[in-house]
Amino acid sequence: MHFPKKQDFQRYLGPKRVVMFLIMTGFFLSAWHYYQNGLLTPVMIEEYRDRHPVGALIFFLFLYAVSVIAALPSLPLNLAAGYFWGGLPGGIYSAIGATSGGWISFLAARWLMGQPLASEFDNKWAAKVQDEFNRNGWKFVAFARINPIVPTGALNYFLGLTCLSNRGFILATSVFLLPPSIAIAYIGDTLQTFEAQQFEVNSIIRAILIISASITFLILAKFAHKIFRK
Repeated sequence: MHFPKKQDFQRYLGPKRVVMFLIMTGFFLSAWHYYQNGLLTPVMIEEYRDRHPVGALIFFLFLYAVSVIAALPSLPLNLAAGYFWGGLPGGIYSAIGATSGGWISFLAARWLMGQPLASEFDNKWAAKVQDEFNRNGWKFVAFARINPIVPTGALNYFLGLTCLSNRGFILATSVFLLPPSIAIAYIGDTLQTFEAQQFEVNSIIRAILIISASITFLILAKFAHKIFRK
């Protein structure tokens, strides 16, 4: 693998990137501070949902996007969307919010760091993994999006460092986030309250995550076997 040169560090440490990095750091710290103090929760939407339905929806999309950009837990918002607007509309709204926030994260990572994972690697194993991603990148994104065990927030920044195009990111993300978003919203639609604290809900989500983790392990094992066999 190529080692970074002095010119590479100078290119990444330009004044614009430093300012952008500081802004992103401040945004992350502020978002997590508000979240830990209960200020980025569905309660804020319920307070004026009946009086301002359109405003509540816009605020929900904004809140969802912020949660995704800051890598905050978005499951409560997905459940709340089903409780507020029903399974199908709530799932669609959640997918829109997640895609919007994900695309901003994708662009921020690419603007800050470029596409280092799209460069050539001397290491043969890294080169093989990169070649697989170059040929089947959308399949990787589709699998990650439809799989609830994969952390959406971190994945968006990782994808920004690859050769994946903007169009490919948006299409794969928006299409393959819909099924899990709608499924979780339908669970939220059955709640007596939008808070995801009921035992039944926790049991269902736990079972989904266990199944998802098992499938992910099997697929990764198959992929690793394919790489090392070559």
